[in-house]
Amino acid sequence: MESLRIIADGIEKRFTHRPVFKRVSFEANSSEIIAITGPNGAGKSTLLKIIANVLSPTKGICTWQHGTKLDHDGIRVSMGFAAPYMELYDELTAVEHVEFVAAMKGISLGADEALKLLDGFGLDAAIAKSDRRLRAYSSGMKQRVRCAMAFACSPSVLLLDEPTSNLDDAGTELMLQQTTKAAKQGAIVFIATNDERERAVAHREIRLEPF
Repeated sequence: MESLRIIADGIEKRFTHRPVFKRVSFEANSSEIIAITGPNGAGKSTLLKIIANVLSPTKGICTWQHGTKLDHDGIRVSMGFAAPYMELYDELTAVEHVEFVAAMKGISLGADEALKLLDGFGLDAAIAKSDRRLRAYSSGMKQRVRCAMAFACSPSVLLLDEPTSNLDDAGTELMLQQTTKAAKQGAIVFIATNDERERAVAHREIRLEPF
């Protein structure tokens, strides 16, 4: 069976006539970890959102191909996304967040599976099992939940924007271990980052420079 590929051809992005980046081209294949790097304002998060198909490029095209070109729904169910700015629902528990992501992909994920996933990112078991709502979580605890949500249902593509933000050293190590494990199991991983620990697990880089 043909593996998933992501192909970007001459991607450019402008906001109100201001160029963010120009002529970005690449091909990403199964089991690759690719770091998107560059100084603040270079467009790392913007490029990640274009790859995720939630933002359109000004020029060029980015396609997901698995034998044939994937449509929006095919991309959505194949993808996991995590970023420190990703909104969470204060009235839900951590388990409910993970179950919600799975349901959005048409998968029924039991509480035990959700708890196991949260444990893999170091969320305290007693807290994860409780009915404590996200409004009572610290920033680091919320980031662990975001990471678990991204990895729910073993996505074929992981799009991670500064994924270790707000994590302590133990949480960072778990996140990088899970990222490497996912790639070894065949996932394509993009990490938008300037963190040396995150860059260290990448196989190659896409370097962006501001205009």
